[in-house]
Amino acid sequence: MSKLNQNNMNNEEFPRPGSVVYNFYSQDESSKKSTLKKWKKLNKYLVLPLYRAKILPLLGFGKIILILKTKGWKTGKLRRTPLEYRRYEGEVIIFAARGENATWIKNMRAHPDSISVSIGFHKLKPHIEYISDVAEKQTIMNWYVAKYSKAAKVLFGWDPQKDNLETANFEKIASLLSIVLLHTE
Repeated sequence: MSKLNQNNMNNEEFPRPGSVVYNFYSQDESSKKSTLKKWKKLNKYLVLPLYRAKILPLLGFGKIILILKTKGWKTGKLRRTPLEYRRYEGEVIIFAARGENATWIKNMRAHPDSISVSIGFHKLKPHIEYISDVAEKQTIMNWYVAKYSKAAKVLFGWDPQKDNLETANFEKIASLLSIVLLHTE
């Protein structure tokens, strides 16, 4: 790849085609609904039952997947949502690919006192912090890409082979994503 093409790729904005965030923001409504339906089925029939049976935590998936328990913002019913998480500066961090449109974000905002989290075999009642400052989000994005480049590829299209962290533009993706810190101490 020529240096000019590589520079153009490095300065390209995120999300990129094929990534989760791109699919939620750049496709037609029927594609979005189809994508959501697939994720919901996977979670309902595979992830949640295996997590509840203590199989996923036993296999080590408790290190990257948590179960967020919230009260539904419309129905008031108990909702369990499996989410990928990471540890950032000693705290649990979660990215919402759908931003403020994510149902679990709406649930958390509507009923902040009814939130609990299962991480592996541990159940916690976290204090929630929503990251809204774009500069802080960009700092977190830099950390995420540096530490979890493969996960960043799935989330918003980062290419660890071709992209350069120093020239990457995370401004657009930072405005689309919602980032939540769960203080568990």
